[in-house]
Amino acid sequence: ILAQAILAQTLAQSSRLASNNTAGPLAVIAMFVHRLIAVLVSIACTCGAATAEDVKQCTHALAGMPSDRIADTDTEEDHTSFLQMRSSRKGPLEKTTENAEEGTPLWSQSITAPAQNVASEDACLNDPASFDTTLDVAVPRAQTKYWNFTVPPMSSSTEDYSYAMEQAFVVLPSRCVLRLGLEPNVGDADRLINQWMGRIEELATAPKATTSSERDVILAHCACGWAIFAHGSGGFTYDNPRYSIMLAAAGYGVLAPDSFASSTGLRYKAPLKNLSSRLREANTRQQNLSFWCENNVYDPTSGCTAAMENQTSSPSYPLCYNSDPQAILSHTEDWRAFYERVFRLRQLELDYVVAHLPEYIRQAPKVFLVGESEGGMAAARYSNPELEKLLASGGRIILQWSCESNYYTSCSEDAGVGGAKSTPILNMISAHDPYFSASPESVAFKVANDPRGYGQWPLTGNCFAKLLDQGFENATVIVLAHTIYHGLTVNTANVARALMKAFLAEPRNFQHMALEHFGRSGNELCTELQRSQGRTLLRCHELGSESSVHASEVSSCAYQRYELHKEYYEYGTYEMCASGI
Repeated sequence: ILAQAILAQTLAQSSRLASNNTAGPLAVIAMFVHRLIAVLVSIACTCGAATAEDVKQCTHALAGMPSDRIADTDTEEDHTSFLQMRSSRKGPLEKTTENAEEGTPLWSQSITAPAQNVASEDACLNDPASFDTTLDVAVPRAQTKYWNFTVPPMSSSTEDYSYAMEQAFVVLPSRCVLRLGLEPNVGDADRLINQWMGRIEELATAPKATTSSERDVILAHCACGWAIFAHGSGGFTYDNPRYSIMLAAAGYGVLAPDSFASSTGLRYKAPLKNLSSRLREANTRQQNLSFWCENNVYDPTSGCTAAMENQTSSPSYPLCYNSDPQAILSHTEDWRAFYERVFRLRQLELDYVVAHLPEYIRQAPKVFLVGESEGGMAAARYSNPELEKLLASGGRIILQWSCESNYYTSCSEDAGVGGAKSTPILNMISAHDPYFSASPESVAFKVANDPRGYGQWPLTGNCFAKLLDQGFENATVIVLAHTIYHGLTVNTANVARALMKAFLAEPRNFQHMALEHFGRSGNELCTELQRSQGRTLLRCHELGSESSVHASEVSSCAYQRYELHKEYYEYGTYEMCASGI
């Protein structure tokens, strides 16, 4: 009866559309199926929901529609756009994730794009000459939160980006701290304060190495290797120092260029003076331990206000930004060009860093390029012949980035992973990442799943498909099912730490180690989803079954909107070079 009623309604509407030559036999079938699915979804959600808002959110999740279109899904405009789906979208996105934590809804869905997005196959906007001009970026008119802004021309001289290296952060493992005579000031999960963090210029205060040549000799041999770390869009805050401390706990020195160090540049955060001393003082008092703090390194009164924000009370910077789906969808070409400028900034900064790497990194037994979020995108895409020679001994670690053509890139080509195909790669991302996952709530999904939007369809939410397509020979992709957050240290820190430690130790043998130690024959934290010619896709869970607790129960300086898994669990063995002796 339900099907007959819907078919009758569909035929009636198709006769109206036929007069405009917009409906044929296939259109009638498509409209019928579309209506039937919508009604069935509505019934299912209504039966299982407590409130009208629950019905709306349930319908959103099951149907894969933008929430602002749920209220009116039965218009001629909707059906016409439904018939215009891009032919390259050959099938629905099918993805199942497990319950991340108590209170997080399960979602298992078959999602079909409601309409073609307009820029999926547009030309790339990465011509170096385009960066020499002013970029005007527009936002939606019918709102007051944001306003139009401009990005000034970008210099192509790498010398203009020297600040990133000159004000870089350094995190040292315990053996380096001892041999330089520095006072330890940070520790992994605030357990043992035996590492050191500071600005690179503060290395000059080391009592046992008073000259740069003495420091180079010690730093070249005191660590298992070195990681060049590219921080995210908020600078060296939140997860970034936690990842770096984890790397140092595994015996690796970390050099983290600061993209926010130029007060006259495209973005800026004022630094805290005497950082190493401040951290040492903070970590001598239990109530001020710094590991979980959201910001230990910048002046808390000096935020990097986005130029897009409608305000005049504080200085603003054009390459500080909010990834707002509606802003992006309002003027897609502007935003595609904008995000290419973000990558261009990171590319030029890394070019300067690579050209001026200290000898202790060039001589290191292993070198890794690591990045998270915006920095993960940069670490994935960046390629430099001099750096590739060094990475041959180590590899790439891509955190919180999916290597897909989405709102963060101007075209599919710009989502590609750079470097030699033989370089080992570890990619880790949350199955529910709010920016880049295939979840209907992510920014990437909302932009790709809109008629005005851009990006590939369907999304996968991780780097596996891209690495497979590009022919990388040794790559492991980890999808973390236990966390709903962008950052992987919030409530999956233990498994993230253990996986990174294993990859650092044996990057070329990591796939075997991961399956042996984290799979069925090990601690069973990971399940193999796919394996193909040197590429492996795993779904992993957190180590430790305790419930997450509100950030206020962990630290007064932690981000108070988070719930953290605060218990620390160690797994796996350390390399001999990681000892403090």
